[in-house]
Amino acid sequence: MPDLDVELRAFSWDDLPTIVDLVNRSDASDGLDAGTSEPLLRAQWTIPGADPERHAFLVTSGPDVIGYGRIDVRLGDEQSGFSKVQCFGRVLPAWRGQGVGTLILSECERRARARLDEAPTETVYLEAYADQRQQDVAQLYAAFGLQQVRYAFVMVYDAPQLPAEPAYPSGYRARPFVSGQDEEITWRVLETAFRDHWGHVPFPLESWLHWIEGPMFDPDLALLGVTPAGDVVGECLCLIDAEQNRRRGREEGWIDSLGVLREHRGKGLGRALLLEGMRTLRRAGCTHLKLGVDTENPTGALGLYRSVGFRTSKTGVTYRKVLRE
Repeated sequence: MPDLDVELRAFSWDDLPTIVDLVNRSDASDGLDAGTSEPLLRAQWTIPGADPERHAFLVTSGPDVIGYGRIDVRLGDEQSGFSKVQCFGRVLPAWRGQGVGTLILSECERRARARLDEAPTETVYLEAYADQRQQDVAQLYAAFGLQQVRYAFVMVYDAPQLPAEPAYPSGYRARPFVSGQDEEITWRVLETAFRDHWGHVPFPLESWLHWIEGPMFDPDLALLGVTPAGDVVGECLCLIDAEQNRRRGREEGWIDSLGVLREHRGKGLGRALLLEGMRTLRRAGCTHLKLGVDTENPTGALGLYRSVGFRTSKTGVTYRKVLRE
């Protein structure tokens, strides 16, 4: 690696617009149709424990920011059996191939190892992500011993007409999320429904409350599935990033989360909630409906999404390395 005339410095909140611009320029150059927005990044980086002023850094060349890195520790428990340190970063296209990515990943791993004592589990992974098309990133990860372990699709529905009307199991129905009433029960359903999904570690209640009190959560886009007795057993949470839509010139909406408790699966409730969520987003003006799904999802979600007309638009890869075992 050639000598780099660059420096690392800590992130400050004044840097947030710069990071957003860096991410968007980098992803646009790679043709990823991804990117981020300032409200979304702020909501993610202010989750309790994120503390980007301690755990994010910028790479600078003179006055210019040319890259950034950040780690996020996700603590597991006895049921999950592992904790993970998620690693994020970008490098501006003009600075790639010069060792900046190596510098960022080295610093992320150093910081991850320095925080191993925070993990209550013996097993701790370093985890990173990339689009399947980013072969330069795959080579960088391989050089650090990160291996491909899982795939996920981003899927899109952009047909003019929606599929069939939702058909709920006998006695079941959907109702709107009620602020001031449904915060904790929705979190409990989310945590329980996703406990059997690959890679899941607990999402603390305080982090969930922070998220739904922020600008990205819209209670009008949240649906709950209830039993004949009125118990909440499913959820479909939708998300619209208005700032990113303005940047792209396209009205997109996300099925951000869809889950049903195990004992209520197989009845058609998940399908009904999905169709209801799609209608909610279309009423909000979204022409392109998107969602993400683990390609080996144990609940059959991939088949469900395909059956209503979603198609795969891109594939993401999760990479892992054991830090402690």
